[in-house]
Amino acid sequence: MTKPASIKKFDYLYIGSVIVGLAGLMLGWDTLIQQMNAEFAAQGVAPEDSFASTTVITGVLMGTAISLALWFLISRLRIEFVKWIIALFTAWSVISVLTAIVTGSFSVSQISGIISTVMAVAAIYMLFQPDAKAWFAEKRGD
Repeated sequence: MTKPASIKKFDYLYIGSVIVGLAGLMLGWDTLIQQMNAEFAAQGVAPEDSFASTTVITGVLMGTAISLALWFLISRLRIEFVKWIIALFTAWSVISVLTAIVTGSFSVSQISGIISTVMAVAAIYMLFQPDAKAWFAEKRGD
């Protein structure tokens, strides 16, 4: 069976959310590095841009690798329980965005985070559609 429409939509929305998140990171790069340097300074560490940059790049590479691995496990290998892992990560993102908005620590530069989170929520929704459930069940032989 070829991929059903819901899984194809999941692919586009989920990969799109990763790309939007990366684009937002690139747009807010200078601000992020300045914030990290300020945090290092507050902790008594002599911050250097290269250290902050290395920390952010490492985190981004690890996060992106995890996101793409989870996508691969769902979209290519049809491992259904992984949708719950993505759902948990996305729930954490929703909580983080809502907390930032409520506490006033949200800024206009973080709009890409909202867009990425909304896309991830929509992607997860696609995994719970009847055609997606049937597609996963076919792999199991149900």
